[in-house]
Amino acid sequence: MTTQFVGKKVFITGAGSGIGYETALAFAGEGADIIATDVDMAGLERLGPQVEALGRQCHRHRLDVVDEAAYQALADELEHAGLVPDIVINNAGLGIMSPFLETTTADWRLTLDVNVLGVVLGCRLFAAIWQRRGMPGHLVNVASMASIAPPTNLSAYVASKYAVEGLSEVLAMEFTDTPISVSCLHPGVINTAIVQHSERTRMAPGELERLQRHYREKGVHPSVVARDIVDGVGRGAGTILSGEGVRGVALMKRLLPRKAFRRMLIDASRKMGYLPRK
Repeated sequence: MTTQFVGKKVFITGAGSGIGYETALAFAGEGADIIATDVDMAGLERLGPQVEALGRQCHRHRLDVVDEAAYQALADELEHAGLVPDIVINNAGLGIMSPFLETTTADWRLTLDVNVLGVVLGCRLFAAIWQRRGMPGHLVNVASMASIAPPTNLSAYVASKYAVEGLSEVLAMEFTDTPISVSCLHPGVINTAIVQHSERTRMAPGELERLQRHYREKGVHPSVVARDIVDGVGRGAGTILSGEGVRGVALMKRLLPRKAFRRMLIDASRKMGYLPRK
């Protein structure tokens, strides 16, 4: 363990499972105290004792990231309690797998509210506190490999992650003369529950099973992403790529002509299960 994060406070949305859960443990292992939020308190109750077993505090709060009034109230509560975070991980998100023509307006609103507005609120509320206090802070916004190499049948999710990437770039420029840093995280295929929610999929059962199997067999454990987040924040990295093959895909996007890169993505979508096989 280094001393870089000892005594720091790390705020994480979607900390009840997956990447958020493992990121809480990774920062706690580096000496940080955790402010864990999620709509699922059961996950946070499991997390708390594990963080505390590492000798760190774990403050747990139920939070729906699209509820602006509740988010503002929590930010105010943390400030008044002397718990202003040093690092904010805007991790909460969801994905709806559906062909574009079957993706409803309600699907789009839910996806954009959670994946984009939730990130916007986390950035705005805490950056405002940091600026008012003249203190440094670090924002980590979770985009996706999907904003580098988008798969098919995830139009709303992909659009939301492109938005997070664009937002992160704008914030990095706007805060360039301040002590506020911004990192944009791009996880690849990660073995989390994101493809397990059948109520958020409109795919043939066989295709969904193939996709879920791909994530189980090829996806890396979310603890790998958590470690990359800790390392990226420690280095002050503006972009954090995490997961098997992500760096290679990012490089191919830069080097290949658009049509060739798109053909590669179509082939990958068929292989993974996002598109039916020919």
